[in-house]
Amino acid sequence: MSFRIKVPEGYDLLSSIHSWIYSDIQPVPERTGEGFFGRAYHLENEHVALVIKQNTLGEVLRVRWSESGISRIRLKKLVERTLGLRFNNEDALAQMSEDPAISHLVPGVAGIRPYMSPTPFEALIKTIIQQQVSYRAANIFTKRMVLGLTKPISFENQSWYYFPDAGTITKTGIEGLREFGFGYKTEYVNGVANLVAEGNLDIDSFVGVPHEKVLAELKSIRGIGQWTVDVLSLAGLGDFSVFPYGDLVIQRILGKLYNKGKRMTAQQVRAHAESWGDSGTKVLSLLMSAEVLGLIKIGPQKTHKRVPVEKPD
Repeated sequence: MSFRIKVPEGYDLLSSIHSWIYSDIQPVPERTGEGFFGRAYHLENEHVALVIKQNTLGEVLRVRWSESGISRIRLKKLVERTLGLRFNNEDALAQMSEDPAISHLVPGVAGIRPYMSPTPFEALIKTIIQQQVSYRAANIFTKRMVLGLTKPISFENQSWYYFPDAGTITKTGIEGLREFGFGYKTEYVNGVANLVAEGNLDIDSFVGVPHEKVLAELKSIRGIGQWTVDVLSLAGLGDFSVFPYGDLVIQRILGKLYNKGKRMTAQQVRAHAESWGDSGTKVLSLLMSAEVLGLIKIGPQKTHKRVPVEKPD
């Protein structure tokens, strides 16, 4: 079974995915290869594998999926949302083109659209795992959990993985989760999974909710603070009106580009974003993507911690 999806002009599937997923650390549960991206999803009480292919930039996406009762319309909406195909980057690219410090990066990021986790729950767990470690290390820990807690789906002679649900994570328990390398965050991951599994936290309901309300609802949960909610907004809720200004990587990126190599403060990052107008947070996201893709080199400290320990207020 298959269908096709039109994409924005110049859209680059693999660069968009690799802005979030390292090509050499998979599955998380995403997997990529030459001209394709794929993973399994848990939809309507079924596991379904999707493989998306693109031969050249801007070419329509060819989507194939394993046999299931999931409708083509449902799957098409899922692909369009998670790949950010309706996200408009033109204003951010225009701002970058006018800035001599970053205009050279435009060709490398022009085809990128923001990749999102299929569910806010998956995005939140991944974001918690990212706390206090490099993004690369977080991918490694996530891969361990995916391999340890899920069983692959066979499709087109390959294995495809899905992200464990809240019930599976909860049943694994604290000691089982520790084996994946989460450290002190083991309790945070287990705590959030427990809340969701027991019906005391509906993260999906936060889609489309104002950021201030999402922050107010989540910050009382142990292990969730401003940075985590800001990243969740980007990676799981599709809210690009905010940005994690306290992220150490973006502070180092702007420090390299504009501050003679000295890391900027969160306040300086926010002020710089505001100088780009309404597209400021989008520009910051593209700069983060450029760093992950290796278009910006910020030195040997690239793998250092991203944020302070998150604690509830």
